[in-house]
Amino acid sequence: MTRRRVSGMARNLVFCKLAGLACIGIALAQSDAPEDESEIRAAVAAMADDFLNNRTVQPFAPQLTLEEAYRWQDEMVEILGPTLGDVVGYKTGGHSPGPANPNFPAGGIRAQLLSGMFLEDGAAVRLEDMGADSFLEADFAFRVGSADINDAETELEILAGLDAVVPFAEIPDPTSEPDGNGMIRGVVGNMSTRIALAGEPVPIEATQEWLDRLNTMEYAVLDENGTVIQRATMADWYRPIDAVRWLRDHLQSYGKNLMPGQLLSLGNLGINRPFFDGTARGDVYTGNRYHVEYYGLKDSGEPATVTINVIRSEDQ
Repeated sequence: MTRRRVSGMARNLVFCKLAGLACIGIALAQSDAPEDESEIRAAVAAMADDFLNNRTVQPFAPQLTLEEAYRWQDEMVEILGPTLGDVVGYKTGGHSPGPANPNFPAGGIRAQLLSGMFLEDGAAVRLEDMGADSFLEADFAFRVGSADINDAETELEILAGLDAVVPFAEIPDPTSEPDGNGMIRGVVGNMSTRIALAGEPVPIEATQEWLDRLNTMEYAVLDENGTVIQRATMADWYRPIDAVRWLRDHLQSYGKNLMPGQLLSLGNLGINRPFFDGTARGDVYTGNRYHVEYYGLKDSGEPATVTINVIRSEDQ
């Protein structure tokens, strides 16, 4: 994939236009820390411009607190809005066992899902449109059914505020230059969320049996030939309702409540595969179909599913 490079002056003029800054004919001053809010806004606009134009995201200079970073995430989402649409849900990560992601805050991270990020289940994506660090991610989501979830206390009360499990898969695109400010960039940059696919929702009930089912369900990724790439169980991963509680509480700490119909993506299921060499996300995925199956959720015995098809240049 071709990456377009532009001069620092040209980039700065673009950023000034995006951020509404009066700096025609001059470059933005470079510094280790922002001098004022307009400088932060310009840096966020620069990141958004790179992301929307599928360029490598450049290092993010502003040194922000975590609270400030989430406030500027909202600014990022506003800039993305005209292209990627309205907020239709949220995602979280960092709740899985194992080594912590160095670009995630301790305890977890959250981002916002926009309507234009979603493709139809089974849609095809072109490899040439993917960033160098883009990867396939098996995920898991709920749909909010009631605003009562905002006041729910017990696990069953939280479950009662949800009305469906949603098979979910993503293609995040964290393609960026090395950055010592990676955690803040990850928060402001909305967790590099680019493409999402949701399968057919599976209705759920607020019962202990359903809670047990969710905590122990098995899942797998299969390729176009039906070959199992990896199979695992939620019992060895995170507890879904715990992730929902964290996400809800974190949103409320910023004055946001969940609303019926919103999707809540709870984080990867440990089956991620990069498209290209050079990342630390495991073996490069060479298949043309990334098909996620979730077992034990449907009374019919059939798996719940979501599928991403991949178009490679040699396939065209």
